[in-house]
Amino acid sequence: MYTHDVIVLGGGPAGGGVAAILARAGKNVAMTESVAYGGVCPLRGCNPKKVLLSGAEAVHMAKGLAGKGVRGALAVDWAELMEFKRSFSDPVPESARKAYADMGIDVRLGEASFTGPETVSVNGETLSAPHICICVGQTPNTLDAPGCEDLPVSDDFLELEALPRRVVFIGGGFIAFEFAHVARQAGAEVVLLNRSDRVLRKFDPVLADELVKASVADGIDVRMEHPIHRVEKTGKGYVVHCGEGGGDRVEADMVFNCTGRRPALDGLELEAAGVEFSRHGVTVDEGMRSVSNPSVFALGDVADQGAALTPVATIQSQVAAANILEPGSATVNYSGVPNVCYTVPPLAGVGLLETEAAALGLDFEVKETNLADSFPWQRLGEKAGRARVLVSEKEDRILGAHLLGHNCEEVVNLFALIIRQEIPLSKVRDTVWAYPTCGYYLKYMV
Repeated sequence: MYTHDVIVLGGGPAGGGVAAILARAGKNVAMTESVAYGGVCPLRGCNPKKVLLSGAEAVHMAKGLAGKGVRGALAVDWAELMEFKRSFSDPVPESARKAYADMGIDVRLGEASFTGPETVSVNGETLSAPHICICVGQTPNTLDAPGCEDLPVSDDFLELEALPRRVVFIGGGFIAFEFAHVARQAGAEVVLLNRSDRVLRKFDPVLADELVKASVADGIDVRMEHPIHRVEKTGKGYVVHCGEGGGDRVEADMVFNCTGRRPALDGLELEAAGVEFSRHGVTVDEGMRSVSNPSVFALGDVADQGAALTPVATIQSQVAAANILEPGSATVNYSGVPNVCYTVPPLAGVGLLETEAAALGLDFEVKETNLADSFPWQRLGEKAGRARVLVSEKEDRILGAHLLGHNCEEVVNLFALIIRQEIPLSKVRDTVWAYPTCGYYLKYMV
């Protein structure tokens, strides 16, 4: 006999999204969370990161306007900024838990693991349901090199009481670049070590290279093809041995492992439920249902499809809820999902990359625009800004849009709307935009 209609493992955006929909539909829902309700994004990811970025953006803008009517040096007070960050993140766990409880959801705090195809154990109690949703997200990768076993990770950076003078970030993805920019604008000496000759592989490679140049211009020491051989803890901090043969030495007060994240599957005992998985996550179909156990769904970062982004978790939770209420009624549409790397300046993209469009044999051209030479960027003293937009005259549509520069995290939303809703290129060109805004210059990008 089932104790609930649905059990949701994880109280983040994916778990909260599916649980809320099903509870409102009258289902008896239990939700478990092992750390704190709210999930990575509002507690240890997107939101606190952007609060810290506020200080970096202000310092960067003041630098850009120096000698253009703005005087005086602006500096980040790390302790005050961290306190400001906590004003957003600290209330979330109890607020989220209460919100779900008020919906009638049976909220529990504790580690959950499967004991059978339709049963889980939480704090020694067995719960059962015909539908179980795995929404436990991801956990930081480990770094396979001597001395790297216990290096601080992104969670630790977001809780720093004081910013070290010399900081090393290991990695070449979102997390490494975003935190490197925050730390640099806050006054730290920053080194970013990347093992290969490419960074930010989900983004347009031309613009990723431009961001590297902008990072270096801002004083970040970006070292490509610098794999980590070992990290030595000393009485004064760390020594990172890296590069070819480990011959380079980088001394730092703190070193952060920012080499990405992996699905948090450890301890779930998925084998007991007959749930197939890989290093990419739980194997699911286009309706977010496990391919090996029809009673189980996986949503958000723990699933083996879709980008590890909060908006993706949201649409996946909607699809899973629809399929629980009416089996086979919904599939996920990943078209027009934008990516943003919140550096200074930010890097953004949506739709197809140039290599992807070429592999599909599509007829297109890449329209390039130097945004740094355009008024909305010039007025702020911005030195980096570029757009690369894939347009198909033959099909009358925009295939992809890739942007680097001030406010591109907002402009990319316009392109996301255009691509997801399949707005014809001719209609975009006929649109009237407010002047003089960053969005106005979209007319020149297409």
